[in-house]
Amino acid sequence: MASTPTPDQSPMEEQAVLEALISIKHRLTAIKKDRSRFIKTSSVTGLYEELSIQLQKLEEIRGAGNSTIWGFKSNVNSVLDDVFVILSLCFMAIGKTKESPATYVQLLTIKQCLTGLQESGIYAAEDLKQYEDRLKELEAIIRVDEAKASIPDIQTRILRRKLDFNNGLLKELQDAAQSISPELAPTHRRLVQLKIQLDTLASRSSWDASEIHDIQEELREIEAKRTDGKFMDEQGNVVSGQAAVIGLLEDCYDDCHNLLATKESVPKELQDVFQRLQAIKTDLERLVLTQRWTLRETDLWQYEMQLSEIGTLRKDGKFVDQDGNVQEGQAVLNFMLHKCYRLIYVLLSASEPIAEALMPIHNQLLTVRRCLLEVKKWGGDFTVRDLYPYQMKLASLDNMRVDGKFLDKDKEIPEGQGICNSLLSECYDILYELQDSVVEEKSDTEDCDDNEVEVELRGSKGLDVVV
Repeated sequence: MASTPTPDQSPMEEQAVLEALISIKHRLTAIKKDRSRFIKTSSVTGLYEELSIQLQKLEEIRGAGNSTIWGFKSNVNSVLDDVFVILSLCFMAIGKTKESPATYVQLLTIKQCLTGLQESGIYAAEDLKQYEDRLKELEAIIRVDEAKASIPDIQTRILRRKLDFNNGLLKELQDAAQSISPELAPTHRRLVQLKIQLDTLASRSSWDASEIHDIQEELREIEAKRTDGKFMDEQGNVVSGQAAVIGLLEDCYDDCHNLLATKESVPKELQDVFQRLQAIKTDLERLVLTQRWTLRETDLWQYEMQLSEIGTLRKDGKFVDQDGNVQEGQAVLNFMLHKCYRLIYVLLSASEPIAEALMPIHNQLLTVRRCLLEVKKWGGDFTVRDLYPYQMKLASLDNMRVDGKFLDKDKEIPEGQGICNSLLSECYDILYELQDSVVEEKSDTEDCDDNEVEVELRGSKGLDVVV
């Protein structure tokens, strides 16, 4: 069994495994950076099998029952974590989002989101529901692979450990949220919204003072509901959750005063951190808007790394300067850090089980379906000529299939066949419905004949008769 390593060190018996993990990481990084071609499923699964072999060797060295070493800070564990994250993103990029390896990076991101909520305290019970649902989905994926024994036990235990940690953290947050009485919950929820609004204003380069004044006015209205400094129910009883709500109310007041007192909420010593977070946040917000066309899941690795580096600048949840002193502007920086993690969570949650090679076809089918639905919505008489462009586009996409399958450039069958084929069938169904309302177009000759008849009738009877 391996001896317990000191931080940032690894035992001699693990050196061979460490070198193999570094090699896997470098090859995964090369795959991630290569934008000239789509990520091949065979390349990813091949490296995954290599990782499984190294994990088994590592378990033999450390001992199957020694779980503490796996969470200890060491070079091997650090590289192993990087490999798991990149590999997890690669699995998502090739459309294997319903397999256990793809859950690793999502579990890490959820942990960061929940930790951010715990540190800030800016959340309501409703905010936790999305994480609860997502954790249940990830647990179901892991459970399926456990039943099939499709992944090594050591990988299952690693994923289970992270899943259990997230569930425990979520339970703590839920218990804290449930401690607030139902009568006080709407007020708490509104204060959470106002605090987020204030943090958003503080993260902007400029804002209008009237926005702060409006929030202050609403805070005074909430303040007026207190009796002798306490929030009461209709019967005049003191309700539970006073500390959380009053503390949040005071935080909102402080933020308003600070924003009105100074336009530079982040001191010069921390401006570099602020600018880095602002750049990351801007990039992630752009990806949220354009993810369907521009996002490759492995691109999120660089943002995960940058945020992790920024997170190491904190001590006890607070950013410090070069001299180790805690500066002003903590709320803004922490808000932006946690906002970035939430944006990554949104991007990961929106990832569909479709390989990167099929995404262009999938996007085109979505566009055709949206156009057809709009045409169907507005109705009217359609001619064959009106529907011809949609017929041609669907035919061109249909002709790309070989034996009913969409293939990539290497003639492999990428993930996402069911979704794309279902979309194609749906587009055809809508098109057939529209064709039922097609009216026949009159030829130019028929139009001329009709005009001659109309003229003759008008000339013979002196009446404006239209046939």
